[in-house]
Amino acid sequence: MRELRISFVKTLIELAKKDKDIVLLNDDTGFNLFEDFEKKFPGQYINCGITEQTYMGIAAGLAQSGKKPYVYGIIPFAIMRCYEQLRTDVCYHNANVKVVAVGGYQYYKFLGFTHNIENDEDIKILKHLPNIKIYTPKTSEEVEKIVKGEYKRKGPAYIRL
Repeated sequence: MRELRISFVKTLIELAKKDKDIVLLNDDTGFNLFEDFEKKFPGQYINCGITEQTYMGIAAGLAQSGKKPYVYGIIPFAIMRCYEQLRTDVCYHNANVKVVAVGGYQYYKFLGFTHNIENDEDIKILKHLPNIKIYTPKTSEEVEKIVKGEYKRKGPAYIRL
Protein backbone atom coordinates (compact mmCIF):
# COMPACT_ATOMS: atom_id res chain seq x y z
CA MET A 1 0.00 0.00 0.00
CA ARG A 2 2.89 2.39 0.66
CA GLU A 3 3.87 2.41 -3.02
CA LEU A 4 0.33 3.53 -3.95
CA ARG A 5 0.53 6.41 -1.49
CA ILE A 6 3.94 7.46 -2.81
CA SER A 7 2.61 7.34 -6.38
CA PHE A 8 -0.30 9.60 -5.36
CA VAL A 9 1.99 12.19 -3.75
CA LYS A 10 4.50 12.17 -6.62
CA THR A 11 1.73 12.64 -9.15
CA LEU A 12 0.12 15.41 -7.12
CA ILE A 13 3.48 17.21 -6.80
CA GLU A 14 3.94 16.96 -10.58
CA LEU A 15 0.49 18.51 -11.13
CA ALA A 16 0.89 21.16 -8.40
CA LYS A 17 4.11 22.43 -10.00
CA LYS A 18 1.96 23.67 -12.88
CA ASP A 19 -1.24 24.53 -11.01
CA LYS A 20 -1.38 26.75 -7.92
CA ASP A 21 -5.07 25.96 -7.49
CA ILE A 22 -4.32 22.46 -6.22
CA VAL A 23 -4.75 22.26 -2.45
CA LEU A 24 -3.98 19.19 -0.33
CA LEU A 25 -5.91 18.83 2.94
CA ASN A 26 -5.40 16.10 5.49
CA ASP A 27 -6.66 15.12 8.91
CA ASP A 28 -3.39 14.82 10.79
CA THR A 29 -2.43 11.68 8.84
CA GLY A 30 0.11 11.02 6.12
CA PHE A 31 3.24 11.27 8.26
CA ASN A 32 6.44 10.72 6.29
CA LEU A 33 4.39 11.21 3.14
CA PHE A 34 3.45 14.87 2.68
CA GLU A 35 6.56 16.66 3.95
CA ASP A 36 7.92 17.18 0.43
CA PHE A 37 4.58 18.53 -0.82
CA GLU A 38 4.30 20.87 2.17
CA LYS A 39 7.86 22.12 1.68
CA LYS A 40 7.38 22.80 -2.04
CA PHE A 41 3.86 24.24 -1.77
CA PRO A 42 3.33 25.63 1.75
CA GLY A 43 0.37 27.74 0.65
CA GLN A 44 -1.30 24.73 -0.95
CA TYR A 45 -1.15 22.36 2.03
CA ILE A 46 -3.54 22.40 4.98
CA ASN A 47 -3.33 19.98 7.89
CA CYS A 48 -6.80 20.43 9.38
CA GLY A 49 -6.12 18.19 12.36
CA ILE A 50 -8.70 15.71 13.55
CA THR A 51 -11.67 17.64 12.12
CA GLU A 52 -12.88 15.52 9.23
CA GLN A 53 -16.33 17.14 8.95
CA THR A 54 -14.62 20.52 8.80
CA TYR A 55 -12.01 19.53 6.24
CA MET A 56 -14.64 18.15 3.90
CA GLY A 57 -16.59 21.41 4.22
CA ILE A 58 -13.43 23.43 3.62
CA ALA A 59 -12.69 21.33 0.53
CA ALA A 60 -16.21 21.91 -0.82
CA GLY A 61 -15.85 25.66 -0.27
CA LEU A 62 -12.44 25.72 -1.94
CA ALA A 63 -13.85 23.83 -4.92
CA GLN A 64 -16.76 26.23 -5.24
CA SER A 65 -14.27 29.11 -5.35
CA GLY A 66 -12.24 27.54 -8.17
CA LYS A 67 -9.57 25.63 -6.23
CA LYS A 68 -8.85 21.94 -6.79
CA PRO A 69 -8.84 20.28 -3.36
CA TYR A 70 -7.52 16.80 -2.64
CA VAL A 71 -8.63 15.44 0.73
CA TYR A 72 -6.54 12.66 2.31
CA GLY A 73 -7.23 10.44 5.30
CA ILE A 74 -7.90 6.92 6.46
CA ILE A 75 -11.17 5.48 5.20
CA PRO A 76 -13.27 5.48 8.39
CA PHE A 77 -12.57 9.17 8.92
CA ALA A 78 -12.29 10.49 5.35
CA ILE A 79 -15.53 8.76 4.33
CA MET A 80 -17.63 7.76 7.33
CA ARG A 81 -17.00 10.45 9.89
CA CYS A 82 -17.77 13.21 7.38
CA TYR A 83 -20.33 11.36 5.25
CA GLU A 84 -22.97 14.09 5.59
CA GLN A 85 -20.56 16.78 4.37
CA LEU A 86 -19.33 14.55 1.53
CA ARG A 87 -22.91 13.81 0.50
CA THR A 88 -24.40 17.28 0.88
CA ASP A 89 -21.54 19.72 0.32
CA VAL A 90 -19.52 17.78 -2.24
CA CYS A 91 -21.64 15.28 -4.18
CA TYR A 92 -24.97 17.11 -4.38
CA HIS A 93 -23.16 20.25 -5.54
CA ASN A 94 -20.93 18.27 -7.91
CA ALA A 95 -17.97 19.98 -6.25
CA ASN A 96 -14.56 19.26 -7.73
CA VAL A 97 -13.21 17.51 -4.61
CA LYS A 98 -10.99 14.45 -4.86
CA VAL A 99 -11.00 12.23 -1.76
CA VAL A 100 -8.03 9.89 -1.37
CA ALA A 101 -8.30 7.38 1.46
CA VAL A 102 -6.24 4.49 2.78
CA GLY A 103 -6.45 1.69 5.30
CA GLY A 104 -9.27 -0.55 4.15
CA TYR A 105 -10.49 -3.69 5.85
CA GLN A 106 -8.56 -4.44 9.04
CA TYR A 107 -5.38 -2.53 8.16
CA TYR A 108 -5.43 -0.53 11.39
CA LYS A 109 -7.06 -3.19 13.59
CA PHE A 110 -4.51 -2.58 16.33
CA LEU A 111 -6.16 0.85 16.81
CA GLY A 112 -9.66 -0.56 17.39
CA PHE A 113 -12.99 -0.66 15.56
CA THR A 114 -13.10 3.07 14.87
CA HIS A 115 -10.12 2.78 12.52
CA ASN A 116 -11.41 -0.14 10.41
CA ILE A 117 -14.06 -0.99 7.84
CA GLU A 118 -15.73 -4.19 6.70
CA ASN A 119 -15.22 -5.56 3.19
CA ASP A 120 -15.92 -2.74 0.71
CA GLU A 121 -18.07 -0.91 3.27
CA ASP A 122 -16.77 2.40 1.90
CA ILE A 123 -17.70 1.52 -1.68
CA LYS A 124 -21.16 0.31 -0.62
CA ILE A 125 -22.06 3.60 1.05
CA LEU A 126 -20.55 5.82 -1.65
CA LYS A 127 -21.92 4.17 -4.79
CA HIS A 128 -25.38 5.63 -4.18
CA LEU A 129 -24.17 9.23 -4.07
CA PRO A 130 -24.68 11.44 -7.12
CA ASN A 131 -21.81 12.58 -9.35
CA ILE A 132 -18.98 10.74 -7.54
CA LYS A 133 -16.57 8.50 -9.43
CA ILE A 134 -15.07 5.63 -7.42
CA TYR A 135 -11.65 4.08 -8.04
CA THR A 136 -9.73 1.25 -6.39
CA PRO A 137 -6.33 1.17 -8.11
CA LYS A 138 -4.05 -1.78 -7.47
CA THR A 139 -0.76 -0.52 -8.92
CA SER A 140 1.28 2.68 -8.83
CA GLU A 141 0.72 3.09 -12.56
CA GLU A 142 -3.05 2.93 -12.07
CA VAL A 143 -2.83 5.54 -9.29
CA GLU A 144 -0.90 7.92 -11.54
CA LYS A 145 -3.34 7.45 -14.43
CA ILE A 146 -6.40 7.96 -12.20
CA VAL A 147 -5.02 11.04 -10.42
CA LYS A 148 -4.08 12.66 -13.75
CA GLY A 149 -7.43 11.75 -15.28
CA GLU A 150 -9.39 13.08 -12.32
CA TYR A 151 -7.35 16.27 -12.38
CA LYS A 152 -8.80 16.94 -15.84
CA ARG A 153 -12.37 15.97 -14.88
CA LYS A 154 -14.57 18.27 -12.85
CA GLY A 155 -16.61 16.65 -10.11
CA PRO A 156 -16.15 14.54 -7.00
CA ALA A 157 -14.03 11.41 -6.94
CA TYR A 158 -13.03 8.80 -4.38
CA ILE A 159 -9.69 7.03 -4.80
CA ARG A 160 -9.12 4.18 -2.35
CA LEU A 161 -5.46 3.27 -2.04
